[in-house]
Amino acid sequence: MTTVIIILSAIIVIAVIIIAVLLVTRKRAVNHASQAAENRLRREIRTSQNELERITILYNNLKPNAQTNTTTKTAATTAIDQSTTPELLAIERHKLETDRNEMAERNRKLWDMSLAIEKEKQHIALLKNDIESKHYAVTSSIRYAQRIQLAVLPSEDILKNTFSDYFLFWRPRDIVSGDYYWHRRNGNIIAFTIADCTGHGVPGSFMSLLGITYLNDLSTNLTPDSMPSDILNSLRANIITALSQHCDEREPTDGMDMAFCILNLDTNILRFSGANNPLYIVRNGQLTEYKPIKNPVGQYPRMKDFETVEIQVQKGDYLYMFSDGYADQFNGKTKKKVTYGRLKEILLEINAQSSESEYQKERLGEFLDHWRCSLAQIDDILIGGDRV
Repeated sequence: MTTVIIILSAIIVIAVIIIAVLLVTRKRAVNHASQAAENRLRREIRTSQNELERITILYNNLKPNAQTNTTTKTAATTAIDQSTTPELLAIERHKLETDRNEMAERNRKLWDMSLAIEKEKQHIALLKNDIESKHYAVTSSIRYAQRIQLAVLPSEDILKNTFSDYFLFWRPRDIVSGDYYWHRRNGNIIAFTIADCTGHGVPGSFMSLLGITYLNDLSTNLTPDSMPSDILNSLRANIITALSQHCDEREPTDGMDMAFCILNLDTNILRFSGANNPLYIVRNGQLTEYKPIKNPVGQYPRMKDFETVEIQVQKGDYLYMFSDGYADQFNGKTKKKVTYGRLKEILLEINAQSSESEYQKERLGEFLDHWRCSLAQIDDILIGGDRV
């Protein structure tokens, strides 16, 4: 029942967002039409002004007391001009009257057009206010959802009491996030993970709540024999059931990628299992990568069981887990991604400069901001670092 409520809530929120997007699209279309009409009006006004100037000049030239510009006319030419002037004057006066009538009609049309544009602007203003009101309502709802998501995430006290130092570099793209962190401790056994759900924003945050709920249920009895691969296999089964997924390649493979670890504080044995996401361990300036199984936690056409890797960690080792948001961020100038190779270099460099968590977190943020420049963030970003 809880799962159905969660899915229905997700559908409602997505529908609200779609309505907001449609309203914004309509606003842009109306603005474009209004601007085009205003440009036409300006062109008409410029044309009318030029025509009025031409008529004024012609009228002045046709006045009875108008002086000729040529002082060298012959007597014969002057006689011809005087004989034809009344006829030309009548023709030009008729043309002038016609032009004046056309000008009056054009001015009437321009006036009607200006009234229509003003009316459309008033309509646009009403639409703008309506869209802003709806946008505020949707944003307020999402910000409240952010409070719920933050409340569901585990307290960082476990990390503080387990590791000598740690940091969480977390940047949601759209207020709420599809990336999440999770940890639980039972005695000297601690389980922790960094996960990346399909999508971001509201749909991703619903998936994160689903993942956190199931991990809480699956990790109630952590023991020295607990295997992260068993937890991931069980989590995958729960996700498939909750989302009613079937083995169909045409269906979207909604789920989550994660690096999942269980650390025995008595023996310093770390067990790792990965679903598409690896684990990096930096020791004495050397980075070792522990690769994941290329499967998500969810339905997949070529599903494999997750596997556990056992690692003997040492005091001072730094463990890094992350989503793909940092490595996939595009550069604002070259449009190239950061890539995982460059991410390794960054982690090694900042780790060599200082093992302090706040310094590493700050440097990761500085590099990311410089890298993307004015380009928008394309995905949720989460990197977790823990020093044994």
